[in-house]
Amino acid sequence: MALVQVSARLNPQKLRRAQKVLGAKTTSETIQRALDLVTEKAEHDAVIQRYSGVGTSHAFEDR
Repeated sequence: MALVQVSARLNPQKLRRAQKVLGAKTTSETIQRALDLVTEKAEHDAVIQRYSGVGTSHAFEDR
């Protein structure tokens, strides 16, 4: 997969915290891992919402 080069202004304290939490060594690795986590969470949330009824217009109606 081809990678894209970006320029970003990041808060250095947040970057260090994220690197530590994610166990990443570089800024690029930190961002890649963070993007992976965000997309995995979105997929997980979609599955939970689909099968739990949460977020639907009738999710909390008395049945």
